[in-house]
Amino acid sequence: MIGLNNIYKEYKLVYLDTNVISNICKKGDLSNKFIIKYPIDKKYLICFSTYTLYEIAKNKTLYKDFKKFYSAYPCLLVISYFPLGVKEMDYIAGNTPLVNPILLSPQGITFEGKSLNPNSLELLLNKPEIKASFKNIHNYTTKYYNEVISVLDKPEFKHINKDNIKNKKGDFVRTFMRYEIKHRFLNGKNVEIDKKKLKKMKSLDVLAHAIFYKFFSDKQRKKEQSDIIDILIMTTTPYVDTFISENNAIDILKKIKKQTTAINNTNLQTLATLNN
Repeated sequence: MIGLNNIYKEYKLVYLDTNVISNICKKGDLSNKFIIKYPIDKKYLICFSTYTLYEIAKNKTLYKDFKKFYSAYPCLLVISYFPLGVKEMDYIAGNTPLVNPILLSPQGITFEGKSLNPNSLELLLNKPEIKASFKNIHNYTTKYYNEVISVLDKPEFKHINKDNIKNKKGDFVRTFMRYEIKHRFLNGKNVEIDKKKLKKMKSLDVLAHAIFYKFFSDKQRKKEQSDIIDILIMTTTPYVDTFISENNAIDILKKIKKQTTAINNTNLQTLATLNN
């Protein structure tokens, strides 16, 4: 089978979030429009993260509908932050030639106009590593949500005025990225981070911006734990050719695209574009 690095180099990855997958799988011609717009013979591959797979598995109706689509269109499972950040750190250290977001390719990449294994989704969900990832998502989401909503109370953020946080986006993003590297990657050690290297932490760059927009740019906006999964899904954006999501996520990513080079090479699309 073709290696994962070669898959990443040769194919264009189209990321679909849970909402987009749900709409594509509903009755109608949206799935046909998607296949026409992103044909397999042009080397497009669907990809999604374990967070999206986790949400699909919890919804019996969506799972049933997606199972059919998944068995016919080659898909890839990709990683998001934090594991993606680990790969970026390895890349910065020179330990790997590229940051490849692909976790695994459950199916072969060849497509011959016929259905693949109709039980391929079940086979994927029964893999030990997928079951373990679901357990981690369930436990980690609540923990990380509680950390994020109280992050301004951390010593690293004491210089930021909470009452004026909406006007301190740049300061928040820089501080949050360094906070994450210190506590997530360096076991709490205070290590000065080179600015050029920090910019190569693309998933972390997206994470910091998205957390600002979701949690701190508007005091009136209701904070929800589900926002964390939405944000973590966004962190894969720098490493896919096209990212298709709901309007709110794309609006945030378009703002991020204007302020950082992390997602310069990614096409940002909403579900509506599939109907045009």
